[in-house]
Amino acid sequence: MDTKRFFVYVRAQPRAIALVPVQALSNPNGMFMTVQLYTRYSNNNSGPNDSVKVKVGVELVERTLQYFSPLDIEPVYGCAGILDYQADTYMFLITQCQPLCDLDAITARGSGKRIARVTQVNALSLTDSIFDSSAYRRMPGAMYDDVAQGDLDPYGIQNPCSQMTQFLGNGAFYFSPSFDITRTMQSQRLRAILADDPNIYDPDPKFQWNNNMLQVFTDYRMNLCGPAERQSFDTAGYAVSLIQGSVGAVYCGGMADARGADLAVYLISRSSSMRSGMRFLTRGVDDEGGVANEVETEVIVTTHKLTFSHVQIRGSIPVFWTQSGVQIGSHRVTIGRSVKATLPATERHFSDLLNRYRRVSVVNLLKIHQAYGEFGAADPNMSASGAGNSEADLGRFYRTMLEAMGLPASLISYHEFDYNSEVKGGHFERVNSLINQIHPLMASFKYYLEENESGIALSLQQGVHRTNCIDCLDRTNVVQSVISRSLVAEFLQQSGLASRGAVPAAVDGVGRLWGDNGNAISWLYTGTGALKSDVTTSGKSGWAGFLSDASKSISRLMQNNFQDKGKQSIIDLLLGSGDSGLYCRPVSLYDEYEREIAAALELELKKISRKDSIRVMLCTYNLHGSAYRGEPLGAWLSMPRDKRPDFVAIGFQEIVNLDVQSVISADTTNRHVWEQVLTAEINAKYKKAMGSRADGEYALVSSEQLVGVAILFFAHDTIIPRIHNVKMAKCKTGFAGMAGNKGCVAMQLMLDDTSICIVAAHLASGSSNVGERNSDYHTIRTGTRFRHGRSIDDHDYVFWLGDLNYRIDLPNDQTRSLVAQGQLQSLMMYDQLSTQMAAGRVFNGYTEADIDFLPTYKFDRGTTTYDTSEKMRVPSWTDRIMYRGQGIKVLAYYRDEISFSDHKPVLAVMNFDVVSIDKEQKRKIIRRLYALRHQAESNPVLKEQKLIDWEDTAAVNDKASNGLAGKQELPAPSSDSFAWWDSNQTNNNTSPGSMAGRSTQQAPPPQGTMPINPFASSRTAVNLVRIGHSASSNPEPLSVSTKQHESTSDDPFADDGVEISWTPMLPS
Repeated sequence: MDTKRFFVYVRAQPRAIALVPVQALSNPNGMFMTVQLYTRYSNNNSGPNDSVKVKVGVELVERTLQYFSPLDIEPVYGCAGILDYQADTYMFLITQCQPLCDLDAITARGSGKRIARVTQVNALSLTDSIFDSSAYRRMPGAMYDDVAQGDLDPYGIQNPCSQMTQFLGNGAFYFSPSFDITRTMQSQRLRAILADDPNIYDPDPKFQWNNNMLQVFTDYRMNLCGPAERQSFDTAGYAVSLIQGSVGAVYCGGMADARGADLAVYLISRSSSMRSGMRFLTRGVDDEGGVANEVETEVIVTTHKLTFSHVQIRGSIPVFWTQSGVQIGSHRVTIGRSVKATLPATERHFSDLLNRYRRVSVVNLLKIHQAYGEFGAADPNMSASGAGNSEADLGRFYRTMLEAMGLPASLISYHEFDYNSEVKGGHFERVNSLINQIHPLMASFKYYLEENESGIALSLQQGVHRTNCIDCLDRTNVVQSVISRSLVAEFLQQSGLASRGAVPAAVDGVGRLWGDNGNAISWLYTGTGALKSDVTTSGKSGWAGFLSDASKSISRLMQNNFQDKGKQSIIDLLLGSGDSGLYCRPVSLYDEYEREIAAALELELKKISRKDSIRVMLCTYNLHGSAYRGEPLGAWLSMPRDKRPDFVAIGFQEIVNLDVQSVISADTTNRHVWEQVLTAEINAKYKKAMGSRADGEYALVSSEQLVGVAILFFAHDTIIPRIHNVKMAKCKTGFAGMAGNKGCVAMQLMLDDTSICIVAAHLASGSSNVGERNSDYHTIRTGTRFRHGRSIDDHDYVFWLGDLNYRIDLPNDQTRSLVAQGQLQSLMMYDQLSTQMAAGRVFNGYTEADIDFLPTYKFDRGTTTYDTSEKMRVPSWTDRIMYRGQGIKVLAYYRDEISFSDHKPVLAVMNFDVVSIDKEQKRKIIRRLYALRHQAESNPVLKEQKLIDWEDTAAVNDKASNGLAGKQELPAPSSDSFAWWDSNQTNNNTSPGSMAGRSTQQAPPPQGTMPINPFASSRTAVNLVRIGHSASSNPEPLSVSTKQHESTSDDPFADDGVEISWTPMLPS
C-alpha cells in the first residue's frame, strides 16, 4: 500500500520527537516535524492539574536533523494525536496498519482513495525516553486484552498508555492517506466545490474520532501556518484523521459495461465522537444534541464510469434516558427530563441532521404503545419511580418530542414499525411492508451519483433515513440492510450497468457487508457480535442463528455489567470527556502570538457581542438525612414579585443519612422525590408571586448526587433553549478522597456564550477542623474536572452552595448571648470562614454578601430553638453561598425559617450579565488577526507593528461597551493611616472587602432585628435586604438575526469566504 511513512527521531535535551518523511532524507530541501513540551510555560498555580503547552514546528532536514537521533522503530504512518495522562504527555504513533481497499480500484481515475485499518499504535513520552525501547511495542491483539507481552520492559515497568494504545489498535479504526475519510462522497464533493480547491479538505469533527487528540495540530496549521506552510503541512500528512466503525469491500464481475470493468461495492461506517461509549453507560442525547451509538453508514457502488453512494444513519432515541442495573431480558428505562427540558437538545440533534442531509425520515422500531397521550412537565410515570418505564413508553415519549418540535412532514417524517411483533415466529419477510411504506421517500431522497472521468455530480441525495431500536444494533442493522439492498438492486436494474444475472450477486455482496458491519458496530457498543446477523446477510434465520444469538446475549450480559466501565474510561480519556479531567491535563498549542491575539480579539468581540442581564435564585440546604413526607414547605423558595429568576439552583447536603450503608449504596430515592416535589413547588411559588403576569413554567434541567450531596437545577422554559453543554462532575473528600460522605457535585453549563459553574459542597465537620475544611476546599477546587480538563476556576461565573461547616470560635454561652442580642458584627469577627478568607487560605477571589441573618446551625429538629442536646453545639453560619465573577449584583441574601432539618436553608438572588457572540464572526476575526501577524512576519516594515494600540485600549473599551457597563473608578490608594478596603465607598464587586471579599453592598440590620425570607407573604423585613429596583426592568431580548454589516473597505486581509480546512492532501 502506497502510504506516507515517517522515520522517528528523538532529541535528548531538550526532549523532542520528530517525524521525518522517508523521502525527505534524500531531498536537499526536505522538511520534518518536531513536537516538544514548551517547558518555559507555567502559570501562577503550577501543579499536576495545570494545562500542558506543546510546541510544534517544521524544520529543514539539513539544518537541524543533525541534533536528533533515529529511534529503533520501523517507519510509522503518522501521528494519531497527543494526550496527557498521569502527569506525562504522550505522542501516539500509528506503527502498523492493514491495507483494505481502494475506492478508485476499478474507476481508472488514477487518483487513488486508499483505506487502511490501524492495527498497532505506540505511545512515546514527550518527557522521558524510558518508553522509547522496542520492548514496549505491542503486537496486534484482542480488543480489550489484559497486559500482553510487549507492554512490560525487562524490569516490569508498564507503559501507562498501554490500554489506550490497545484500544486504538483493536481493528476498529481506519484512515486514508489520500482523501478525507471522515466525509461521505457527496460531502467531499460539495466541500471541494465550496472551497474552490479539490485538494484541501476539512475533516468533519463529528466523525473525526480523534479530533480531541489532534487539537494541537489543528491549531498549529490554522493559526501558526501561512498558506504555503499550511499546504506543505497538509501534503506531508503528519497528523492522521481516524474514523471508528467499519470498512468492507466486495468485488463483482460480469458487468455489461463496454470495457467489461468489474463492479465494486464498499461499505463505510463512521461512528460519531460526540457521545461515544458503552451500551448501558451511554444512552440517549446530551445537551449538544449528540446521541449514543450514532453511526453514519455509506454504501458505495463503483463501475468504470459511475460512482453511486447512499447514506443511512442510526442513533439512540434523542431524549434524556438511561438504563441501569443488571438487564436480563428487560428494557426498563428511566426518562430524566420533561418534554420542555428535553426539547432544546432534541431540536439541536435534528437541526444538525437537517443541515447535513436536508430531510430526515425517522424509522422507529421500538414496541408501539397502544394509547398515546401527552406528557406533563413532571409526569410521575416517566420519572425515576420505575412505573411504566418500558420500551413502549420510551417510544411514546420520542413521538411526543417529534410532535413538540412542530416541524412540517416535508422536513421530518415519522414511521413506526414494531419489529419484534411483526417478525415474531420468524416472519422476517414482513420487513418488506416497512420498505413499501417508506419507498416513496426512498425515491424522493434519491442518492449521490458521480461521473468518474469528469467528477460531475449527476444526482444528489436529498434526505436520509434515521433508524433506531433500543440499542440501535440488531433490529436497526436488519432494517438498514433491507433498505440498502433494495435501493442498490433498483439502481443497478434501472441504470443498466449490470447484467440481469449480476444484480443478485451484487445485492448478496451488500448483504454480507451489512452483516459484517452489524458485528463491528455491536462489538464497539456491547463487546459482542450482532444478533440476527444471518437475517441481515440473507433475510432468513434458522436454529444455528438462534443458538448463536443466545450465546451472544449471555456474553453481552457479562460484558455490560462487569467490563463496560473500564472500556468507558478508556473512551473518555481519548475523547477528553467524562471523568478524564481527573487524570488528563488539558493539552494546548504553544502560540507565541497568543497573548497579543487574545487581547486584540477581546476588543473586537466587544463590538459584535450582545449582553443580557439574567436573574438567578440559589439555595443551599442541609437536610440532615430527612426524607420528604409531605410536610408543608412554607415560604421557602418564594420568589420576588418584580421579576422571576431565570434559573433556580439548589444544593442539598445530607440528602440521605451519612451511615455506612448509604455511603456504599448511594441511594437516590430521596433525590428523585425532591425532584418532583420541588418542580411543583417552584412553579406554585412562581405563579403566586407573578399572578397574571406568569408565563410558562420551570422544568428540571439536570440533577446529580454524590452520596449525601446533590444538586438540582431548574430553569424557566424561556431560558432553557439558551442553556447547553450541561456537564456534571463529582469529587470525594471523605476519608482522604476514598468516600463520598463529604465532597461536592459540580455542574457546568453554557448560557449563551457565558460559562457558569455551580458547586454543591459539604466540607469536613467538627468545630476545630478548620485545616481539614480548607484542605477539602482546595481538593474540590483543583480535583473537580469537566470535559477537556476544565476546572471550577475556568468559568466566567462560579457559585458555591454548601454546608461549608465553618464555625464561630467563641464559647457557647457567649455566642448564644450575642445571638440573642443581635450582635452579628461581633459574631462575624470570630467566624472561621471570614478569618480564613482574610488570611488568604481559602476562596481567594470569591465574595460573600453581608450576612444579616442569624446563624443557620444547629437547631432542635422541627423547631427554631438552637441545639439543646447534650453536645450543645455552638450556633454558627455553616451554610454559605460564595460567588465569583465580574459584575454580579446581590439583590438578596437571607435564610428561610422552615423547620424541616437541624439547619436553616440559605438563599441568594443575584443578577449578572451573559454574553452572546456570533461564532462565525468570531472565527473570521481570529483568522484575520493571524493573517495580519503572518503578513507582518514576512514584511520587515510591518513586523514591529502591533495588532492593537495599547494607549487607545481604554477608549476602545469604553466605546465597545455600548453603555451596558459603566467604568468603575478605583478607590484612593492606601497609606500608613488608611486602607482602601476599610472605606464605605468600596464597591461590592471590585474589592475583597474588610473580611477578604465580604460584600459591603447591604447595610447591617438594626440591633435585635433579624430579616426573614423577603419574598414570603409577610413583607415586614423587605427593607432590611435592599432589593435593587433597577434590576426590575426587562432586559433587551437577544436579536434573532446574527447578520453583520460587511465592511466595504479594501482590506487586503479580509476574509474571502473560502473555508480553510485540513486533512492529508491528494498526492501530486
